[in-house]
Amino acid sequence: MKKEKVADDKLVSKHDQTFKKFFNEKEVAKSFILEYLPSNITEKLDFNTLQIVKDSFVDKKLSQYFSDILYGIKLRGKPIYIYFLFDHKSSEEKFMGFQFLKYMVRIWEAHFKQNKKVKFLPAILPMVVYHGATTWEIDTRFITLFEKNKDLEDYIPKFQYTVYDISHLPDEEIRGAVLLKILLITLKYIDSADMHDKLPDIFKLFVEVVNKSKATEYLEAILKYLVSSSKNLQTNEIEEALTRHIEEGGNIMPTIAETWLKQGKQEGIQEGIQEGIRRGIQEGIQKGIQKGKLEGKLEGKLEEKLEVVMKALAAGLSIETIAQISGLSIDEIRQTQSQMKVKKGRDH
Repeated sequence: MKKEKVADDKLVSKHDQTFKKFFNEKEVAKSFILEYLPSNITEKLDFNTLQIVKDSFVDKKLSQYFSDILYGIKLRGKPIYIYFLFDHKSSEEKFMGFQFLKYMVRIWEAHFKQNKKVKFLPAILPMVVYHGATTWEIDTRFITLFEKNKDLEDYIPKFQYTVYDISHLPDEEIRGAVLLKILLITLKYIDSADMHDKLPDIFKLFVEVVNKSKATEYLEAILKYLVSSSKNLQTNEIEEALTRHIEEGGNIMPTIAETWLKQGKQEGIQEGIQEGIRRGIQEGIQKGIQKGKLEGKLEGKLEEKLEVVMKALAAGLSIETIAQISGLSIDEIRQTQSQMKVKKGRDH
């Protein structure tokens, strides 16, 4: 039971990290607002004032179900808030309105502390990004959480939140900036058996990202998310789809090996385990072999050996770990290190 809980926490963490990675990008949030909020609101917003205010108001106990990001913006010169809540659960939440009310009160409290002379409460637009297996059918009006009683209606708060049910949104209705579309399509299919068929579409979208450094950064985030969260994909399937994309769609990152190595290093540090690092170096070596950079037990040109050793060392791997994963002997690795030092000396 404890192991299952740890696994669930790691999966939730990956959902949370991926959602916040993309929605911390103001252009992604702006695109979502423009595409999915009513035009009578968006046309009055000053997007030059859009900024992240705080990244979480969710209770620690509920963080396994929800991630949130709060943006501030001005509408007709007056401050309002747009509150994104990402729902990790597999089914809709009946009392979501109650959760929102708690978070909204906390937002107003924080607003009061920072604006002592405020005369009016700023409006908060609550928005749920949902990718559960079941269709969201819960009424989003807060008043529906109470039994109908016309005599008491004036005493019940009246607001509603908006739900964006990604899992059941047709692909042609997934609109917005490229990074937003990449995220929404990935979230839609992350638990679906159709994810394998959607990988080429996802990877092709990265070519449209003008800033290639940003494209590589977000590609890495998506790769991590796919590897850690998809139940219907094998690592080699991701590799194959990405390799086809690189060959057909152009080079948007240095090499596939570098991406997998970097992934292994970061996951190893974050989770305190070697499994992520080993997977990263393993996949990097395998891809290197496919690209003709490695042959046999890395016999060949000195540059070919140095490339793998340097990346492995940069990833924080010990000589013993490199030997275990690569198939090289410890003596061979040490010899390569020596040759690397000699070469470095000559270069200087």
